[in-house]
Amino acid sequence: MSAGAPRLSNDYDGPCAVCGAVVPAGTGVLRHGPTGGWEVFHPEHAREPQPPRRRDLPGWHRRRLMALDIATTGNRAAVDRVLTAAVRGSDGTSRDWMLDPGSNLLSAAPGKGHGVTIERARAEGVPAPEALEELAGVLTDHLAAKELLVVWFAPHVLTLLHAEFLRHGVTPPADRLPAGLAPVCDPLVLDRHADRYRPGRRSLEAVTAWYGVPHERPGDAASDAAATLLLAQVIGASYPALARLSRPVLHAEQVLWHADQSRHHRDPLDWPFTAVQPLPWQDPPPA
Repeated sequence: MSAGAPRLSNDYDGPCAVCGAVVPAGTGVLRHGPTGGWEVFHPEHAREPQPPRRRDLPGWHRRRLMALDIATTGNRAAVDRVLTAAVRGSDGTSRDWMLDPGSNLLSAAPGKGHGVTIERARAEGVPAPEALEELAGVLTDHLAAKELLVVWFAPHVLTLLHAEFLRHGVTPPADRLPAGLAPVCDPLVLDRHADRYRPGRRSLEAVTAWYGVPHERPGDAASDAAATLLLAQVIGASYPALARLSRPVLHAEQVLWHADQSRHHRDPLDWPFTAVQPLPWQDPPPA
């Protein structure tokens, strides 16, 4: 429960979930139970919610993983541009790119927290086609080995990146691989599935804090990729039902879980991505 959130009380008498004794109406503390229903506690028995215990489980989370993140001019999948990209691997792989988006009139949307300006990207970045070709090669090589690509909020990252590949004449990894863009692991989808009734925000910053995962510079592509990698490993170690899934089954289940989650968290994009065509630049709406 987030700090400062109101404490819900019971309207009716009910048995305490810890001791079983009756909790008179109006004197207890209500909490979501593990299956989504409400449980009532005596105030002295109500413990603050805690993340699940990490276990020494075999599974996909102990294999070679690679996490990807990008910093962009905005969140419009077919319009906005990639300014930086980063991958971090459990085998020590660490690659970073800053892209020169070109000389056309671009601007970053208000509120983007990565701190990379258009001017800096033009001055320090390499030509976008060159950087994107390198990135596509790294992603393709990893996925060709049938190892999981870890992406937080995969539909938005991978859809925008797919449009950028096409915009700059780079063959997307989805078109280089016989099985398409798979297998992918999205910790946001996993967390929403495994702990669907937990209150509070589900941003990368909030979820890493919940699981106790270090996240030094939220919004920075390299920091986000590193945090996402560790988060996937922690979630796998925390939920045996997830850890036991094979990589192909994990990918397939996330398609279904995301579709179910989208009924409550509206998302027009497919999971893990939508094959959109790039559109010409349009200035972002004012804040």
